[in-house]
Amino acid sequence: MKKIITAVSLVLLACMLCLVVTGCNETPEETKPQSVIASLTATEKSTTLKIGESILLTNFYEIKGTSTLSAAQRACTYESSNPDIVKINAKRAEAVASGTATITVTSKVDPTKSCTFDVVVSKVFIDREMSMIPSEDDFSNEWDDATGTGSFRTSSGVTNFYYVADIYSTQWYVETEITLHAVNWDDRWPKIGIVAQNKNEAGVETMVAFFLNASIGLGDYTDENGNFVRGEDNNYWNEFGVAEVAPGGHWAWEAGITNSLARHHDYAWNTGDNKITFDTKFKLGVARDGANFHVYVNDNYMGSFQLSAELEVLYENGQPVASNVAFYHFSCDATFSNYLATQDSAEVAKKIPAEPVYTEFLED
Repeated sequence: MKKIITAVSLVLLACMLCLVVTGCNETPEETKPQSVIASLTATEKSTTLKIGESILLTNFYEIKGTSTLSAAQRACTYESSNPDIVKINAKRAEAVASGTATITVTSKVDPTKSCTFDVVVSKVFIDREMSMIPSEDDFSNEWDDATGTGSFRTSSGVTNFYYVADIYSTQWYVETEITLHAVNWDDRWPKIGIVAQNKNEAGVETMVAFFLNASIGLGDYTDENGNFVRGEDNNYWNEFGVAEVAPGGHWAWEAGITNSLARHHDYAWNTGDNKITFDTKFKLGVARDGANFHVYVNDNYMGSFQLSAELEVLYENGQPVASNVAFYHFSCDATFSNYLATQDSAEVAKKIPAEPVYTEFLED
């Protein structure tokens, strides 16, 4: 009997030891270390971007601590559900293509704390990376998926180039309606239109520009003493022209730039009695087919321009090179609207006249 009692005692002692050991390996719930991160929440459910735009991710979530957080404790990781639509670059989310991507923000020191928000990316007509768009410009209606076009208004007096997205070829057609609202009256020769542009292998830029020659100072002249005399201001225009920009950025009308470097003809095409004035709308279209450009005003064929193989404007190694396309203006406040652009060869072919008439340039 004594042996039985001893055995039972030993079993009870072993059980008690197991409980003690087990208790040492477990931390009661109330004594577990508390996370320094109290919460991590998105400040918006979603935000919108245009292709080429980006946002600073730290502006779209809020991280709170149980006490003041250090920079290291505030650190987070970022993940995009679709990098082909929105890619992460350091602390920025960059819009790459139209669509929706979900951004997940996760605390580095406490991965159990995270939040998400959506980025909805919409199509653009004007390339945001190539174009330097002043903050004063109104781009709120720049693209509408429902209509398949849009409009934007430039800021008064700021010369600028607005590059069309996804056009880079030796064959394209681009058109836009233009409404000229005002000009900077310090510039007596403002111009507005469409430009083909490229940089050669050395990074040197050349252009060919097509434009409404909205000259304000037709009556200006220089007197016998060499003094500038301002004539009566001109508010009506019917002349369209073309100008090349030689390597190095020299426009053809600059002093010292002869036809051997670059050419221009400010009065190449004329709309006759159909004159343009402020707040009236006109359409300008340009088709490129290799070395040849064909100009349309209000859907009427005006004439053509041909690149010279002897010049280096949009030429390299004896061949015309692909170009970007931009809307541009010198010293104007204008609205560009109802625009379209295509590189589809069948669509471009519709804009190639059967018998092109090429402009001739005056002697230097």
